[in-house]
Formats: sequence, C-alpha cells, structure tokens
Amino acid sequence: MLLTLLSHQWKAQLRSSIFQKSLVLNIILGLFILYFGSIFLLLGFGMHEILTKFHPGQNVIGIFNGALLFCFLIDLFFRFLMQELPVLAVQPYLHLPISKNRLVHYVLLKSIPSIFNLFPLLFFVPFMFTTVIPAYGTTTGLAWLAALFLVTLLNNFLLLYFKRLMSTKPLYTLGFGLAISLLMLLDYLHVVSLRAASEAVFGALFVTPWLAAVPLVLVVGAYLLNFYYLRAHTYPEELNLRKTAEASGRDITFLNRFGELGKLIELELKLIWRHKRTKSVVSLSVVFLFYGFIFYGKGTYLEGFAMLIFVGIILSGMPMFNYGQFVPGWQSAHFDGLLTQKNISPYQFYEAKYWMMVPVTVLAFVLTLPYGFFGSKIILINAATLLYNIGVNVFVIFFFSVYNKERLDLSKGATFNWQGVGASKFVMMLPAMLLPILIYLPFGLMGVPYAGIAALGGLGLLGIIFRKQLLQWSANRFIAHKYKLAAGFRQSN
Repeated sequence: MLLTLLSHQWKAQLRSSIFQKSLVLNIILGLFILYFGSIFLLLGFGMHEILTKFHPGQNVIGIFNGALLFCFLIDLFFRFLMQELPVLAVQPYLHLPISKNRLVHYVLLKSIPSIFNLFPLLFFVPFMFTTVIPAYGTTTGLAWLAALFLVTLLNNFLLLYFKRLMSTKPLYTLGFGLAISLLMLLDYLHVVSLRAASEAVFGALFVTPWLAAVPLVLVVGAYLLNFYYLRAHTYPEELNLRKTAEASGRDITFLNRFGELGKLIELELKLIWRHKRTKSVVSLSVVFLFYGFIFYGKGTYLEGFAMLIFVGIILSGMPMFNYGQFVPGWQSAHFDGLLTQKNISPYQFYEAKYWMMVPVTVLAFVLTLPYGFFGSKIILINAATLLYNIGVNVFVIFFFSVYNKERLDLSKGATFNWQGVGASKFVMMLPAMLLPILIYLPFGLMGVPYAGIAALGGLGLLGIIFRKQLLQWSANRFIAHKYKLAAGFRQSN
C-alpha cells in the first residue's frame, strides 16, 4: 500500500502543470543539492585535519562530540524555517477500504528520506571511517553513528509535530522555541555549558555503546506523537469544518474602530496568517532579531558608529524590508479586483501598509533593547535608526514597489523560492542600508558622531511629520504604474 500511495503522488507531481513550469527551477535546485552535498562530504573527510590544525594536541573526537549538541539545535532551528511538512491528499482515500493508520504512517515515513536527514549522514559517515573507527573499533563507531542518525530523526519528528501544532496550539510552539532560546542564552552567559554536556552525552557512547537505544526510544515517542495527532485530525467532517473556518476567518475587533483603514489592515493580517510564503517571511524576520550577537559581542565593532548604524537599521527594519520588498505583489492574485474597488483608494492602500509596518518595526526595536547591556550608545543608535526606518526607509520601499511586477504564489514557502525576486529588490536595499551611513559619515569625519546620530533621527522625525504628503506621493506613483503592474501580474500567472 505504501508503494501504491507513493506511485500516486509521484504521478500527480509529474502531471502537474506547476512541475512543468518549474522544470528549470527544479534542475537548479538539484544542482544546489549536489553542491551542498559535496561540501558536506568533503567536510566529513577533512574534519579530522581541520580540528587537528585548530586544536593541536587535543582529543579530536572529544571536540567533535562537544559541538554536536550545538549542531542539532541549529539543525532544529533551520528545519523550522526551511523544512516543509509532508502532505498527502487524504480525502480521496478516506471512503476507500484503506486503513487510516496506513495513510498516517505513509505521511510520516515519507519525511525520512529528506535532504535534512540525509545531509548529516554525508558529514558523519566519513568522520566515522576516518577518525572514530580507527580509535574505538567498528562496533562502537556504528553505534555512535546510529545514535547521531537517530537524533537527526528526532529533530525531524519534533519539527513536524510542533509545526502542525502551530495552527491549533501556537503557545506550545512558542514555549518550545523559548526553551531552546533560553538554553542557548544560558550557555552564552556561562551559566551552563552545552559543550561539556554534549561531550559527556555523546562520549558515553564510546564507553557504553548500547546507550544508542536511548535516542531510539525518543524517536519512537516523537513518531507516536505525530501519529496520534494526525490520526485524530483526518475525519472527513473535521476536514470540512476546518475548511469552513479557514474561509470565514476571525474578525480583529479592535481594528473596526479605524474604519476602512482598519479593514484593510485586518485583511493584510489574515493574508499573512493563512499563507506559507508570508509566514516564512515572518519567521525569517524573527531570526534577524538575533543578528546583533554577531557584532555586539565583539568589542572592535562597539568602538565605531557606522557599523552600529548598519546593525541598528537591520534590527528594527528587517521585518519591514522582508515584507515590504514584495509590495504590492502580495495582492497579485486579486490585483485586478483591487483596481476595480472604488471604496479603496491607492492612498488608503499605502496607508494600510504603512500602519502595518510601523508597529512591527517598533516591536522589533523593543525586543532588541536588551542589546543595551553591551553599551548604552547602542540604545541611542537603535532609537535613531528606528525613527529613520519609520520616517524614511518605509517610503524608499514604497518608491520601489511600483517595479514589483512578478506574481507571487502565496501557497509556496520561501525556501529555494525565487518567485518575485528581481533586480529591484537588490537596488532597493542599497539606499535603505547605505544612505543612513552616508548621512552620518560627514559628521563622523568632523568628529561629532552624536550629531550624525541626531541627524538620522531628525530625518526620521521629518518623515513621520510629513507622512501624509509622502503617502500621497507614493499613491501618485502607484496610479502612474498600476496598469503596468496589472499586466505584469497577468503575464507571470
């Protein structure tokens, strides 16, 4: 039965018009997989030499084991951003004499031959042959490899379970993410040592190889969690109910007081929540909130101002950049209908986008306030860049929005998805990122850096004060280009 289901899905994939249109993209994706697979393989064979060079005289296997826990946590994080859930159109099979358990097993088992599960093997297997087996023997080496592969599968099934819970119990997923973040933070603050724990846990396998059964038990538990959850959510009547609920949605009552503007913002929020591409953008924006640790942890960057301005622009502005770079492509599927709406003016359209971006930008600034522990001037610079993002960069995004003529399929995730990505996106980022540094530069050269920071904040305040005029200017540009946009969305359909 599993082979029959696999055959049905393979035929549906090959006969799909989307597969034919994306044939070139699939070839490019295959080349990327071969490229990164080769890198993993070469790293696996060369890891012994690399560790010996950077840690002379130390136990190479101990150093490798000490880094494994970090690797698996990072793997889990990237899976959350990039790995898609395995799916099967269950409804056509539910009325047939096919056990529901078999359908659920198929959905779960098809997630195992994933590149996220196979790439680690390309790395671990060569290291096992070159380093572990010569030191501990074949049996111990195979037990060590089996344990690592089982932990990889544990990540796989945990990811599938928590991603599915996002739609019904988002607080569970939030708690899981906060637990991992807290663990990394405690290690960063030297409260606990993940390296020592990792070395102890995986090093125990060389003393007692049968401990490889522990991750096996955990994998079985994670598999059963997914199994019982999926089996409980495959009833036809429940599928129909969920479909109706998705169509009707929920009203966000406090937005009703803002009239048409509130309705537009509410529709935008529903669009973000219901589609893969938009939710991927939100997830990616959360990642950039941790961007400051790369720079603030190094004292050399704290001495200057230009690099801190660049980081400040990213920290508060990246959610706005990630979402704004595809305006108005998010509405490409119903753009013609939008143009015929007499009660929605271009000014209202851009005003709704503006008031969507402002609270998110302010929230990103608030969440990054703890970076102030690295230095008080960080808060001052980030506050100035916050004003600059709200008063200037948002209108830079609106300026380039009229060149976004590629239609977007919102049902697809952002992973290896270049739909809608064009030269205008990269051109837009140049003034958004570099212009604030150029504005600061004369003040920095004259030895008055804080005057440059004040200039950035002042420009942002001016943009906020004259936002109505700037929104009208953006609307006028939209009116001048709306038919070109509509034609582009139709041609890329």
